[in-house]
Amino acid sequence: MSEKATFSTPVLAVLVAGATAVFALSMLLMLNGSSEEQGFSTTTKSVSAIGHAGLYELAQRFDVPVARSRINGTVAPGEGGLLVMAEPTSSLSKDDIIRLGRESNVLLVLPKRWALADRSKPVWIGSATPMDIPWVTSIARLVEPKLEVTRGDPPKSWDRNDLNVNPSFDDGAQLIKSEELTPIIGNRQGMLIGKKLDGERRIWILADPDLVENHGLIKGKNAEFALALLNAMRDAELGDGKVVFDETIHGMVNNVDSPFKKLFQFPYVIVLLLVLAATALLAWATTSRFGKPRLAPPAFDLGKGRLITNTATLLDRAGHHAFVMRRYVRATLRDVGRLFHAPRQLDDEKLAEWLDKIGEARGLETKASTLLARTAEEQSSSLTGLFQATRDIHEWKEDISDGTAARRPHR
Repeated sequence: MSEKATFSTPVLAVLVAGATAVFALSMLLMLNGSSEEQGFSTTTKSVSAIGHAGLYELAQRFDVPVARSRINGTVAPGEGGLLVMAEPTSSLSKDDIIRLGRESNVLLVLPKRWALADRSKPVWIGSATPMDIPWVTSIARLVEPKLEVTRGDPPKSWDRNDLNVNPSFDDGAQLIKSEELTPIIGNRQGMLIGKKLDGERRIWILADPDLVENHGLIKGKNAEFALALLNAMRDAELGDGKVVFDETIHGMVNNVDSPFKKLFQFPYVIVLLLVLAATALLAWATTSRFGKPRLAPPAFDLGKGRLITNTATLLDRAGHHAFVMRRYVRATLRDVGRLFHAPRQLDDEKLAEWLDKIGEARGLETKASTLLARTAEEQSSSLTGLFQATRDIHEWKEDISDGTAARRPHR
């Protein structure tokens, strides 16, 4: 009887399809890795109106060395470099505050607006609202505790402008006031850019981020203003330091290339193809026996039938035919004797005579004593005669057991 399959064909097809889909999805995720796209955020990866991707690309095009510092890939500006913390929209962590106080040259760009994503295109903003001034002030006071933030109409002129480039405002201007800061660009209304000296450390504050955001760079001379800002704050004479945008304040994580990407590059792709071919051949070879393997036939059949057959074969090969047939005749007599409750002390000859009396009473012509005598060793040397005697004793047993006097035909 054949073994029942562990899985039916439809179930097997679903399992194989599901496993293939999961494998393909895992490979896709490993190959693509995590995305740095921050949607409408204020990072240098964001192409939204409030993002700084334009500023980062602008610096690259004009040979200003730039880099991004991420959570698992911190980059130091180096000698003469500049660390830019652009628009932190939440409270800075302890590590961010420590880094703000440790770097020798830092630019803090204050935030100005909250934004909501566009539903049709999440990488853009759908709407923006001004931040509360106290919230912006709390971020600015990480640098100067007595600093104040103000908003109003854009200044028509500046009493001091060390960059010599007049920026263009979108609507109102966000400025700062503090007696502890040195104005780089400012007037009586306040400062657009202020500088604080702390020994050899320099901390710069850009009050209004509109001028360096994506939407603001295309207005007036703001692109020129942004380049002048970075070049003025980065001291190239001290070394070849970079302008590093600190993206840890926005939660950006450094991407680590998946090693599986290597499998799709030459020459590793050849190994991948060979592995896939070997896997396909293995699957093809094992598909027909999927599930529980069939049981191999036993080396020896078990059971009484096989035991009797093996015993007969051994006796036949040993040449004990006459011995076996004589034993069969005597065993049959004793079997019938037990059936009729013959006395136990009778030997074979006496038992045969006792059974003859029962046979006569039942009308049998064949006598057990005659059949026993025919199988005596001194009277039987022919295997044919012995075989006939065993058949006769078998028929005699059936007749005397059935209690009928009718002779059965030879079979």
